[in-house]
Amino acid sequence: MKASMSTNPVANELTLTIRDVNWEEIQHAPFYEGECQVRALLQLLGQELIAHLLQSKDVSTPSLELAGQSYYRKEASAGHYQTLYGEVVVSRHLYQSSAGGATLCPLELHCQLSFGAATPLLAEVVSFKLASQTASEVAQDLAKSQGVTLSATYLHHLAQQVGQLALDKRAAWHLQSPAPTAPITLIATGLDGTTMPLVGEDYKEAMCGTIALYDTEGTRLHTEYLGAMPEAGKATFGESFTTRVAWVKELYPDALHVCVGDGARWNWDFFATHYPEAVWVLDFYHAATHLHTAAEAIFGQGPEAEAYSERWRTTLRDEEGGVAQLLGSLLYYRNRAALSVSAQRALDTELNYFRQHAELMQYADFRAAGLPIGSGVTEAGCKELIKARFCRSGRRWKRASGAPILQLRAIKLSRHWDSFWSKVMRYAA
Repeated sequence: MKASMSTNPVANELTLTIRDVNWEEIQHAPFYEGECQVRALLQLLGQELIAHLLQSKDVSTPSLELAGQSYYRKEASAGHYQTLYGEVVVSRHLYQSSAGGATLCPLELHCQLSFGAATPLLAEVVSFKLASQTASEVAQDLAKSQGVTLSATYLHHLAQQVGQLALDKRAAWHLQSPAPTAPITLIATGLDGTTMPLVGEDYKEAMCGTIALYDTEGTRLHTEYLGAMPEAGKATFGESFTTRVAWVKELYPDALHVCVGDGARWNWDFFATHYPEAVWVLDFYHAATHLHTAAEAIFGQGPEAEAYSERWRTTLRDEEGGVAQLLGSLLYYRNRAALSVSAQRALDTELNYFRQHAELMQYADFRAAGLPIGSGVTEAGCKELIKARFCRSGRRWKRASGAPILQLRAIKLSRHWDSFWSKVMRYAA
């Protein structure tokens, strides 16, 4: 089959002609086979249209000037380009300076072919898919949905180029999600780490950060995700996180800033350094786990410990001064109950925990003010941003190749993709 195109600018018409196609035969074939034939026809038409679109951007003047340098036309040659409809081959002109050296292709410049032979739409679609799927899965996806055959290796390298650009520009490009549907009155930030398998290093901790936006009703309207490959000291992650949080706070200057975290010391040291003015909330479910441990130190495992834990869990969450009441109860059992030495030590550990974090556990007050009391958003972010993509069976990652994919995935999950790609087309292509 062959396709051709003709235009009538006066009538504003475009005519596409397909030769050597037996439509009657297609109509009489089983419907599924007919659908497959239609897909092949659409692919053929797409290739024809893209070929004409590419050639419309070619230049054939004898010479041209670019950045103060003169370039002279060489003989036309075939250019092979990868598109969402398959490979397209077109004749285009190359230019070279009188001193020789690298050649210049105006067609590729005008078509914004910044990622090798891939057209911008193919580069976008492939990198968008690879944020969620492996290169082999994307290759199968394109073959089944588009009828396009591209190797997993090619797709991997293409997404790496896009992802590296995203990494390089993450501080300079302030990406945006669709506008919120209601005024933002609260910004909740959270940090957490989760293990990721690295080549030759077993499992190391990658970082996930979240920036959640809430309205006056306490409804979470949007969550932004930031991630970083495992690194000693977490400096790169800390810098990108604080930069982004500062920009979001500038967008919503009247919003209250709340930092929600679990018991990890690094989190609170980070909050103390960068956000001393924010409201700090210790994850309620983390506190409830410590309460359960204290109950088992007093009563041992069994229904009595479960009942105590459930009762004081409600008090801690719902009653004003709940943590002070809980401390009083724990001290009572510490001083009155006949506890073993090991049980006393365990209970002392939990008593110290609740004393040290009491100010961060004013849950009744926090809830009355409409503040979140759980770090579930960030914990879920660890699973969705990192675990779901990077911890699949048999996967191992290198820092250099994992970071671009992690950045693409964060952009996708944060609903920043359209903002990101518009900047690619405006500034990088």
